[in-house]
Amino acid sequence: MSGDQLSDDSASLFQRLPWSEDECKEAISLMKHSADEDIVKNKMKLTFDYRRNMILDPQQSCNILFEFPRFKDVKGLGRRKPGKVSASQAEKHLVVFKKSGTSIQEHLDAITTSSQPYLLAVGARKNAVHQFFIVLNKNAIPCRSTSCLGAFDELFKAHFVFGTSYNPMLRNMYTFIQTTVYNIDVGKVKESPRVAEVRVRLLH
Repeated sequence: MSGDQLSDDSASLFQRLPWSEDECKEAISLMKHSADEDIVKNKMKLTFDYRRNMILDPQQSCNILFEFPRFKDVKGLGRRKPGKVSASQAEKHLVVFKKSGTSIQEHLDAITTSSQPYLLAVGARKNAVHQFFIVLNKNAIPCRSTSCLGAFDELFKAHFVFGTSYNPMLRNMYTFIQTTVYNIDVGKVKESPRVAEVRVRLLH
């Protein structure tokens, strides 16, 4: 997807922000071309609401790392503690991309260890996925949805349907989604202090 196309598709997101479209675009552009941690962290704060709108938009959620590539290489966003996985590392545990025409069975046969469910995305390109599968116990379960957000919704619910635990690498993220988005077992499930803090800030 070209920059112009992405910009056009994102136009509606700017309408829901408290600052001007030009200010937000300037901040996003600056972060794409700057590796200065202080500048990036400052602009990340400025664009928090925009990123949240992107995540909640089925057509934009897949482009979050394209719009904000510094998540992959600037240390300290969210003050990640030693031993915690980065956004790019977490992505590998959440979704695996395969080009159209790739044998799904070969992918399943290559799995050597048991793991928690994840998404297998199939398409011509990462931003042109036409089918998602939930991979669990060397089985590929087709998702009904063809959107990133819809497929993730099915993946999340699969944990409850099949009674499987969250991937340790993604536990905080899943717990946040569970309590904040789906309002499941709030106050009962164990949350990290950071997850609890973010949830409270978003809801109050």
